[in-house]
Amino acid sequence: MDYTTILVRVENRVATVTINRPEVRNALARETYGEIASAMAELGARKDVGAIVITGAGKHFSAGGDIKRFKELIDTGVYLDPNQILRADAMATAIRECPKPVIAMINGTATGAGLSCALACDFRVVSPSSKLVMAFVNLGLSGDTGSIYNLMRLVGPERAELLMMTGEPCPGEECVRIGLASQLAEEGHLAEAAYALAAKLAAKSTDAHAAQKRILRQFFYDRLEEYYAKEALEIAWCARQPDFAEAVNAFLERRPPVYNREG
Repeated sequence: MDYTTILVRVENRVATVTINRPEVRNALARETYGEIASAMAELGARKDVGAIVITGAGKHFSAGGDIKRFKELIDTGVYLDPNQILRADAMATAIRECPKPVIAMINGTATGAGLSCALACDFRVVSPSSKLVMAFVNLGLSGDTGSIYNLMRLVGPERAELLMMTGEPCPGEECVRIGLASQLAEEGHLAEAAYALAAKLAAKSTDAHAAQKRILRQFFYDRLEEYYAKEALEIAWCARQPDFAEAVNAFLERRPPVYNREG
C-alpha cells in the first residue's frame, strides 16, 4: 500500500512504521491517522511480521496535532468536529487491536496526539533525552486519541492528572520510573534497545501474542468506545472556547497565552 506521510519497512520479522514529516517535527496530518491505522491492519495480517516499531523521522517522535491547521480552523470559524476526533481515535484503536506487539521508539519529543500514539502502543522505549508531553492543556484542549484513558492505565489517577493538567514535559528517566515508559536506553543507543526488544518479541508465538492482546482488549480496555464518544464531545467543546484561540495564537506568536478570567 502507498502512504504519503509514513514510511513502512519490514526486516527480519520486525516492521518499522516511521512518521515522515520531519520538517514539522512529525506533526500528525489528517492523513497520518488513517495511514497508521491502515499500516497496523496490513502489518498485523502479514505472516512475516512478528513485531512492529513506530518512530519518527529525524530528531523527534511527533509534535502532535498540526497547530497551523488549528489556526486555519480558528480563522475560518470551522471548529473541530467530534467525528474528526473519532477518526483520530481509530488510529489508537488500530494500534491497540493490532495482533502483533507494537513498540513506540520515542526519539526526542512525543507531544499531544503524538504522545497519544505512543501511549496506545504496548511498549515505549525512551532515552534520557526523550520527553513525553501531555500538551493538550497548553492549547486549551482536554485531550484526544485516547490519551487520558491510556495515561490513566499506565500511571494511575494522580500522576495522570498531574501530567495532563500541567502539560509539563516528563523526561525519559522519570517516564520509566513512573511506568509511563517500559525501558530506558542509554543515550545514543535508542534504536539498538528498541530493536533488541522487537527481535525478542518477534521470535515468540504470534498466535499467543494475538490471544493475549484480545484478552487485554476485552477485559482491561473494555470501555474504549464509550470513552472515545465522551472525549470527542469534550475536545470539540474546548475548541469552541476563547481559550483555544488564545492558546493557538500565543503559540504561533511565541508568547505566553493571556486568558480572559473576567465574566
